[in-house]
Parts: sequence; structure tokens; C-alpha cells
Amino acid sequence: MSLYGINAYTSNSLYSPLMSGNSLSSFNKSSKSNSTADLMELARKAAVVRSPGYKKSMMEEFKKAFSADGDSSEVGSAESEAKLSSSAKDLNKYASALASNSFNTWTNKTDAVKSFVEEYNSEIESLADATDKSDLGRQSTLINTTKKYSGQLEKLGITVGEDNKLSINEDVLKRASDRDARFLLSGDYSYASKLGMSVTGISDSAKSMVKDFADSYNKTIDGLKKSDSANALTRGVSLVNISKAYSGTLSRIGVTLGSDNRLTVDEDKLSRASESDLKALFNGSYSYASKVADKSSYISNAAGVRAQFTYTAKGSLINNNNNIFDSAFSYLYNKI
Repeated sequence: MSLYGINAYTSNSLYSPLMSGNSLSSFNKSSKSNSTADLMELARKAAVVRSPGYKKSMMEEFKKAFSADGDSSEVGSAESEAKLSSSAKDLNKYASALASNSFNTWTNKTDAVKSFVEEYNSEIESLADATDKSDLGRQSTLINTTKKYSGQLEKLGITVGEDNKLSINEDVLKRASDRDARFLLSGDYSYASKLGMSVTGISDSAKSMVKDFADSYNKTIDGLKKSDSANALTRGVSLVNISKAYSGTLSRIGVTLGSDNRLTVDEDKLSRASESDLKALFNGSYSYASKVADKSSYISNAAGVRAQFTYTAKGSLINNNNNIFDSAFSYLYNKI
């Protein structure tokens, strides 16, 4: 057996505190540190942390976050760990793609202006006979804000009628600059934004990416229920906590975090998600997507190693007893 098996003890977050008194670096400093006494001391510590009682108590703490259900016979199997590794790898792919997506949802000037005017007039009509205080307040906001921006709106060929509805002069709109249209209708501080309206929507490709992200996220959560990897489970807990921290922003784009730690996507709400909310969630090195990509990468690697380890611990590893160093640790692995 190679040193890779030993390194698994010191790099594992569950076991490293107990192994810290005798790091593997000491084995590389001199031939003296490769003595049988040193080896047996390290083996003794490894035996403690790999004992069934210790392992069970620690793993139960991590599994509380995932509350596995159904048949538990597959927990820790090579197949279940491999599936988790694959799901987490997909999650990393979709999270990384979202992190680099520009979410530029502006289509074109004409469509944006027509969409806005249609939405505005529809709401003015619905508020025409308003008597409720909140409806009257909304009506006042629409009318007064539009009056303030009447000069800029005219540059786009938009005028306000006596009935407070908007109309478009398409000849003027054709000659208007795209920059003026974006200034009025796109962005967090635009005229449209002050009215609580959006003339843009998430693109079909970006929407598909969010749905794929949620699907792979849920498969990863389901896979963690069947995992016996301490490293994968600890990263899984971090993954869930990150999602909880961003649950408010997620809900604004139509993604809900359930009590089972899985994500649900409301496609209608996602279609109306604002560009600013999408970028706040998914863009940048410290975004939600970037953090999920980081955790999912660790989960995939840990589960992948565990899948290999589960197999070799029962088979080929036992046959690699080429020296006393390998023999001692092959015995420990075989006890798992």
C-alpha cells in the first residue's frame, strides 16, 4: 500500500485532530523515524479513530443534517458513493457556469419599450376605480413618477394621455437610442425599477441552467443521505448552511429551500427574476454559486475517494502487503 492510504488519515477533517501528534512528515525526515515503534504508535492512533464506536458517534452527528430514509443497506456502498461523486461533479459544473453567466437579459429596444407600456397600461386600467388606500397609493406612484420622467420618455416616443395611459410613436422610437431606453427601463435605479416593473426577463438558456443547478443540487443532497464519507458529509452540512444563508435571495428568483434541504423552482417567478437578483446570487468569487461550486468539488472528490476506498478495503488493498508498513495499515483498512 502506498502512502496515499496513510495521508487519508491526516487530511480527513474527522481524524486529523487525533493524528496531529505524529504527522507523516516525520516518516520522510530520516530512516530512524521509520522505526517499528513509530509505526505502531501511528497505527494505535489510527485504530482509535477507526474504531466502530468512535466512527459511529461522529458520523451520526453529520448525518443529522440529511435524515436518511428508506433502506439503509446501501449507505456507504461503492455504488452510492460513486453516484454522490457524480451528482456533486454535475453540481460543480452548473454552479461554475452560473457564476460566469452575464445574465444580460435585455433583448432589444423596441420589444422592451412595448413590453413596458403594455404592463404599465394594464396596471393603470386595473387601478382606474381604486378605493382601497394601498391601491390609491400605488396609482399615485405610477402617475406622479411618470410625470417626473415625461421628458425622458418623450425621447423614446412615449407620451402620457389624459387617461394616464401611455402611447408610443413608433417612428420616434425607431430613431431613439438604445442607451436612452436602457437608462429608463433597465437597472436598479431606472424609471421602471422605481415603479417596481421589469421589462427584461431571464433568458431561456439561463433559466435552463438554474433548473439544472437545482436538479443536481437535489441529487447531491439525496446522495449525501447514502454517504458514509465524513469529508463528504461535513462539506454537505456546509453546503446546506450556505443555501440557508441565501434562502431569502433565492426565493426572490423563485427558488425555495425546503425543510428537507432540497430546492424547488417556480418557473413563472424565475422568468420574471430581475437581473440584479440573478447577479447578486450567481456572479463573482464570493457569490452563492461560487461557494456551492467550491463545496460540491470537495464532496465529489471525497465521495470518489470513498468509492475507491470501499472497494479496495475489501479486496486488492489486502494483497499489497509488501512490507511491515503496508501490512499494518492494510490490517486497519480491513477492519472498517
